[in-house]
Amino acid sequence: MQGLAASESQILHGEEMVDAIYSDQIVQDYESNPLIEALPPIFTEDDVIEHLSVIPSYDEKERSLNANYRFHCVQRLFQYFQPFEKHLDLEQRISRAIRQGYLHRNPMKREEVMRVHESYKAIKEGKFLKTYQTEAKRTAAGFTIIGLSGIGKSTAIERVLSFYPQLIKHQEYKGKLFQFTQISWLKLDCPFDGSLKGLCMSFFSELDRLLGSNYLNKFGAQKNTLDLMMQRMNHLASRHGIGLLIIDEIQHLSLSKSGGSEKMLNFFVTLVNTIGIPVLMVGTNKAISILQSEFRQARRGSGQGDMVWSQMPKDESWDLFVEGMWEYQWTAHYTELTSELSELLYEESQGILDIAVKLFMLSQVRAIATGEEKITKQIMKQVAKDSLRLVKPMLDALRSCIPTEIAKYEDIRPIDMDEEIEKYKASIDFQDKIRIQKKIQQQKRQKKEQSLLEEVTLQLLAMDFDPKQVESAVKNVFKKLGEDIEKSTVLKEAVKLLIEKDDKKAEIKAKKKKIDKTNENYLGRLMQEARQKKKSVYEYFLDKGIIKSPLDEIWEEDENAALVSHAVS
Repeated sequence: MQGLAASESQILHGEEMVDAIYSDQIVQDYESNPLIEALPPIFTEDDVIEHLSVIPSYDEKERSLNANYRFHCVQRLFQYFQPFEKHLDLEQRISRAIRQGYLHRNPMKREEVMRVHESYKAIKEGKFLKTYQTEAKRTAAGFTIIGLSGIGKSTAIERVLSFYPQLIKHQEYKGKLFQFTQISWLKLDCPFDGSLKGLCMSFFSELDRLLGSNYLNKFGAQKNTLDLMMQRMNHLASRHGIGLLIIDEIQHLSLSKSGGSEKMLNFFVTLVNTIGIPVLMVGTNKAISILQSEFRQARRGSGQGDMVWSQMPKDESWDLFVEGMWEYQWTAHYTELTSELSELLYEESQGILDIAVKLFMLSQVRAIATGEEKITKQIMKQVAKDSLRLVKPMLDALRSCIPTEIAKYEDIRPIDMDEEIEKYKASIDFQDKIRIQKKIQQQKRQKKEQSLLEEVTLQLLAMDFDPKQVESAVKNVFKKLGEDIEKSTVLKEAVKLLIEKDDKKAEIKAKKKKIDKTNENYLGRLMQEARQKKKSVYEYFLDKGIIKSPLDEIWEEDENAALVSHAVS
């Protein structure tokens, strides 16, 4: 990416660290600040769309693969990402937040160096500083994103953050030695115990993961007060140039375990104002009870305003999303997208993109597993009925558009795709096992039949039966009585058939011989009569009608020709 020397990168504790390359700044406020100059450039909307879009690979030939392979191909839809206007807005907010947060935290400025030293001294003395002797203007501008689970908040944030290398190594700035490791962003998930101390410990733990440090052991002991932990977070945020702190899943925070709403609100205000880095908080609707109006008022002056992400409305954005996704089909038969199918997908997902994608994926899996190999309205409805049971009450509430009904459900439980696919895969595997077993049994029968056929054939040939007739007779016995019969029975029945055939042949031969002999005696007697009457045999046979005169045949042919000619005329 422009502005960073990716070719001179190194891997530090699983994360890629790049060497800083400083670029000239168009915005005057951002000049002479190495933390800002080392960032990628400010992107245009076209740049953001290009970098955010994820178009998975697809080959139509994959539709002819075995079902088990196609199940793997369907998983590729998880990669599909189509940016919309809210994603462009999010990228701009994050871009401004990081730069504004660095504006008055310039490590090349005397004031910032003095503040870091003052903070370090307080830590060594075990003190908590509410104010600093070296005053500095704070410009942190955090904001909050609230929305249903599965709406795409975390995915969008991760895509935008991927624009910024997380670790940047500084060595020299404008000819001066500048040994500094910059963390452009730090993302934390709220601990499930819901405590603010747990959140602070997550901060130290994540720094340890990135840097290989030992901050959790040093500063994360339970005996330390929340204030002391905040002091150390403040120091480390400046020491490592953290540009943006993202706190995800804030609905996990508990008012009771955190000491009440007032203490929690003070904690978040302190994060933004005292620590001085912008804080992006992300949560589901459940987090609304945490972010009370007092907190929103307290940070409205410095913040960028909250973003509320609801389900996608059924408009052009929805059509664009579905059209892009619909091309990825791995069923044997391609299904054209119709307005009815698009409406059905929206109705069943209520515009929650995560549910829409998974419903589309599972419809394909079901079509493949059942052998129908085509996406239909019936399959989509059945999948929605079977796989969306857990989220059905929430979806019904969204359909009602009644705020009190929607408020009953603080979160939308995600669909476990692995579990759902395994159900269909198990069905396919079971069917395969049945087919394999049937094939094995068939092969066994064929092998047994072939072996028995050979044994009986050899014995019958030894009895001087015709080889061709022997094979035919044994196969007829198997066809008539089945394969599970004894060798003696096959031999007995085959001999019976062969003898019957021989008897029939002998009978036919005898009849033919008798006819020939009869004809032979009759003609002989006529020849004797002709000689006795002193006539030629030819004339005598002619008189008796045994043979025809050649003239008669010619006459018959002429007569037939005349009849045909008459019919034509």
